[in-house]
Amino acid sequence: MRTVVGFLIGLLWCGVACAGEIKAIVNDTPISAFDVDARAKMIMLQQAGQVGQLTSALKKEALEELVEERIKVQEMVKRGIKVSKEDVLQALARLEQQNGMQPGEFRQLLGKHGIPYQTLFSQAEANLGWLAVLQQSGRPITVDDAEVKAKQAAIRKELGKDTVSFAEIVLPTEDEAMTVWQRLQSGAEFGTMVELHSVADSRVTGGRVMNVSPNYYGKDVADILKQMQVGQLSRPIPVKKGFAVILMLNKREAVKGDTITVWELAQAIVPPDSIAATLLKQPVKGGCPGFWETVKDDAIPGSLQQGKVTPTQIPSDVAPMLKDAPFKKVVGPVPTPAGQIYFMKCSETQERVMPSEAELKMQIEAEKMDLVSRQILSEVKRDVVVEYK
Repeated sequence: MRTVVGFLIGLLWCGVACAGEIKAIVNDTPISAFDVDARAKMIMLQQAGQVGQLTSALKKEALEELVEERIKVQEMVKRGIKVSKEDVLQALARLEQQNGMQPGEFRQLLGKHGIPYQTLFSQAEANLGWLAVLQQSGRPITVDDAEVKAKQAAIRKELGKDTVSFAEIVLPTEDEAMTVWQRLQSGAEFGTMVELHSVADSRVTGGRVMNVSPNYYGKDVADILKQMQVGQLSRPIPVKKGFAVILMLNKREAVKGDTITVWELAQAIVPPDSIAATLLKQPVKGGCPGFWETVKDDAIPGSLQQGKVTPTQIPSDVAPMLKDAPFKKVVGPVPTPAGQIYFMKCSETQERVMPSEAELKMQIEAEKMDLVSRQILSEVKRDVVVEYK
């Protein structure tokens, strides 16, 4: 799911000032290489939270999105639909708030990654206009109680399964896989290695395989996937098509109820002979703020972190130590090549994983609206000429 701009995936305009190679023409409206690169960066930011090297698969996805959006905007113009600047700014402000961001943070985030703010503004403008097209269509969208209950049952069934999400690079031979693994260890970008070397079907999605059973490769590999931690890169693993190098993205164990346990966890790595290592052997006062104050001068750069995790996301060699540990008490040390890692459980909460009936109704309405959108778009496309360059 795209977490940065949510449903606002509308048009990216590029005016006369955007010089560059033309990649496609939708009726009389061009799409330039500048347009495609900007959209590809936006997609990567939405999906991964950062912008790296743009692959040809990502650029192709960006181009197809832009073609559809050009078609949508042309239909809006034909119907006389206009979206005011104030409506767009209000929509973006609501979106910032929903994502826990401060006013203007979208602009800063895009600027940081070299994406023009107009990209986001035009996306929102086109999406709001297309909503007006759907409303004009007069096609009813209704949801009854039976549909909501069926949706609940389907979600409960899925929550009752262990799932993993990962990225893969599959190569025909172990030697080729080992070479790619070594390049990744030396800092090569995972998406680039997927584009250049992977023979898996997932190559078109940057190697991503989302929310599947740990048995995805078979029972022999399932145990490896279950043991891998989020962010961990595997050595080459034999699979059906050859050998896979796997980057674990997310894991979720089966959920029996409507909630899951979430810990607010602080951690830091400090040298074993540091002052912080000595102080952490004694009780630390002040909970997690006291923990931070104790380690801030000696922590290895980048190792001082605090955030929400589920117990299943904790490395297997650390989870038993944390499971029964009191809150606001130092846990560790755990020796690592970089130094000694210490933890502190700041708090524990129960967070809902089962949406409310009102939320489910909105989801179903959105799914039906998406279906109507695709139907109308398919009808509109019959009169559109798209020329790819």
